[in-house]
Amino acid sequence: MKRISKLIALLLSLVMLTSLLCLPALADEEYDRYASLKEGTGYVAFGDSYTRGYGANENWEAQTYAVDQYGNFNCRNVDGSYPNLLAEYFGMYAPDDIRDTDAKMWNLSKNAQSLAYVLDLLGIDNGYRDEFVYNNPNLRERYRIDLAYFGDERCYNLEGTGYYEGEAMVMGIHELVENASLISLALGGSDVLYETQTLGLETIDWSDTENLPAAIANLVGMFNENFERWKNSYPLLLDYIKESNPDATVVLVGTMNPIQNVILTDEAAIPLCSAINLIMDMMNKCTREYAEEYGYIYIDISNVDTPSSETTMTVADALALTGDASSLMSHPTPNGYAQIARLIEAAVEETLPEYTPANPKTFISVDLGRFQSVDAVIVDGKTVDNYTMDGYVLTVPNYTTTAKSLAVTIVGEDGKIVVMTYSLSYDDGYTATRVYQTNDAEKTATSVFKTISKAIKSAWNSFVGLFKK
Repeated sequence: MKRISKLIALLLSLVMLTSLLCLPALADEEYDRYASLKEGTGYVAFGDSYTRGYGANENWEAQTYAVDQYGNFNCRNVDGSYPNLLAEYFGMYAPDDIRDTDAKMWNLSKNAQSLAYVLDLLGIDNGYRDEFVYNNPNLRERYRIDLAYFGDERCYNLEGTGYYEGEAMVMGIHELVENASLISLALGGSDVLYETQTLGLETIDWSDTENLPAAIANLVGMFNENFERWKNSYPLLLDYIKESNPDATVVLVGTMNPIQNVILTDEAAIPLCSAINLIMDMMNKCTREYAEEYGYIYIDISNVDTPSSETTMTVADALALTGDASSLMSHPTPNGYAQIARLIEAAVEETLPEYTPANPKTFISVDLGRFQSVDAVIVDGKTVDNYTMDGYVLTVPNYTTTAKSLAVTIVGEDGKIVVMTYSLSYDDGYTATRVYQTNDAEKTATSVFKTISKAIKSAWNSFVGLFKK
């Protein structure tokens, strides 16, 4: 009879354990797997409008590109941008107010931000000043605002005469980068594509068919020239990060062709994108090789969704687009931004070490209150026998922080069953949180017993029936 009672208790514990798994977690919050990514200043992102998140949500007109408006401090985040999605995924504090230095996500990207722009902002001598930035009123203003927010004595000033002499309103850019735990760099599109587009593509007279071949050849030459400058300058930034912050997890994000399905003309359906794809392939190959050389993560975004990947148009049609339509055509869709975030999430996850507690315990210890003996102990759905009782304290040895749940049954002399279930969590040792208790499970036990008896009787009848045939 005692064995049957234990069987009933065991089955009942399994029933209760199943219900436990369906209940909301009542235990203390588990350890933070991503805590290492939030150390220091947390996550710092550099990049152009792809990183800033242009077109990342339906209400894109309301997105706060206020980073270009000095004094409007609600300019940290764009909902749906991949840095913002990463912050949500990794549990990083990302306030909108740029002045909040408790933040663990700093999206320092700008529309048209180039590698050259970032090198100048960090005061890294790359043999030239980015005249494209300083001759463009919009980019010049962005640089001025970055200096006001993050400038320190190691940043180049706007005049090209030396270093910045002001004081950072928020935090020095070098302090941010040198103390970051996670850094993403998505730089090169503006150096190679945007400058070529502005200085070459937009000046071509596409109706002048006689001189068009020469103009396109000149355009390709500009692409190659800008590519070589970018390629030779990128290691300067990577060297700085490797030397000043060797323990940071660094992600190098590749680039993509923003006009994937643009053809020359309706009559000459030559895919102009094929020439740009050659440059994109060269840039991505180079970025991948740098990632391997420096021990960084490379992320290929060449196939993420863009509006232009869904439509074929001529160069003239593309250039005829103005304002919002022109800008949105060449950026990822909201789904495209989510794709980039998922790629980075998965890659960063692989770099995280297995969790090892500072002071791991190798046992579970629970005070059972008024009970000094138990009939069954179940950890994570499996019955264990090597437990001990010391007064009212139950101890189960050889368990570390991987255990999540505990169930205990006690069968009284009167046949009543007590079931106690616990959710286990770790905080320098086990914390057992009581989830469910019943002091009278007699009816349930009787029901379980009847079910078992019925099953045994049915099996016996079937067995006997074989001999009657």
